[in-house]
Amino acid sequence: MSGSLLVRRVLAISSGVVLTATGCAFDGLNSLPLPGSVGRGPGATVYHVEIANVSTLESNAPVMINDVIVGSVGRMTVKDWHANVEVSVQPGVRVPANAVASVGQTSLLGSMHLQLNVPLGQIPSGGLEPGATIPLSRSSTYPSTEQTLSSLSVIVNGGGLGQIGDIIHNVNDALSGREEQIRSLLTRLDTFVGTIDAQRDKIVSALHGLNRLADTVAGRRAVLTEAMHTIPPALDVLVRERPRIAAALKQLGIFSDTAVGLVNDAQADLVRNLQNLGPTLRSLADVGPGLNAVLAYATTAPFTQNFIDRAVRGDYVNLFAEFDITAPRMKRALLMGTRWGEDGAPLVPAPGEPAYLGYTKDPLGVGVIPPPPPPAPHAGLEPAAPTSDVPATDGTG
Repeated sequence: MSGSLLVRRVLAISSGVVLTATGCAFDGLNSLPLPGSVGRGPGATVYHVEIANVSTLESNAPVMINDVIVGSVGRMTVKDWHANVEVSVQPGVRVPANAVASVGQTSLLGSMHLQLNVPLGQIPSGGLEPGATIPLSRSSTYPSTEQTLSSLSVIVNGGGLGQIGDIIHNVNDALSGREEQIRSLLTRLDTFVGTIDAQRDKIVSALHGLNRLADTVAGRRAVLTEAMHTIPPALDVLVRERPRIAAALKQLGIFSDTAVGLVNDAQADLVRNLQNLGPTLRSLADVGPGLNAVLAYATTAPFTQNFIDRAVRGDYVNLFAEFDITAPRMKRALLMGTRWGEDGAPLVPAPGEPAYLGYTKDPLGVGVIPPPPPPAPHAGLEPAAPTSDVPATDGTG
């Protein structure tokens, strides 16, 4: 009796200790740290992982990094509609700071485990601090075998997988006997796609141009709005003036018919006049370079542009000029070739000429006052020839 009483007392005390240690709750053996679990014991590092769906993951499930077991899953609680999983990793194992958590299945019918790997294409960097939490945005759950089989059953039974055979037979019937047409269509499609690919840069440039146009239109939104408000009254004015515009167009048509008739009637004369004008225009074109020089000289007369560039140094120039507009000079120069011209008309002597000293402006003195004798020649020299044939008077009566 004493032995059985001792056994009952030991069981009662053990049960009390277990209940006290588990918070007066018992969720099975997996809720307790099992002996031999990896990552348990002194020196282990504890992390937390937020997972939306843990599937059939249980406590004491293995934690793997690069397919190597480095720890085990601890307590799992619910927080804000997602699971907060405690992860215990054995000492000396470094968990990368950019690691993501994934709940997966070890084999087709195996148990679940938790993976702590870096994303594909990234290099492990840094390390998680003890007690750090991997957030919900960096965790995921792989489909389980049951979910995969149920999805496949939906596709096979409720989907259109059974109709694939019918589709294949119908496509074969549609293409039978039309191989040449299908081959030609494929060739054209290949050419079309090749042409589009060759014009890809232009298409992209056109799209960029449309984008710039859209930006410009967006920047002129106020102007376009004002134009939209202004155009309707202008259209109303055009509607009111439509009878007058129609009448004007009708009269313009009549004028066009009249002009066409006149051109047709005068066509031969017009062509003949243009042909006769051809030599004149050709001659004018021949004297083109000379005409340019004359027009250039007309703006700088009585000097040439070369003289002005070389002689005039400043903004003004002194000029002393005498203009001879006497009747004899006009007859022998400007009026030559007209009815008033006279070739060889006696000229008025200029100052400094010998005949100027005996020249008189009195018409009564013509023929009365003899001209002065020529100067005596020097000894031993022939007498000088007369330097001017200008008479002593201007010949006016």
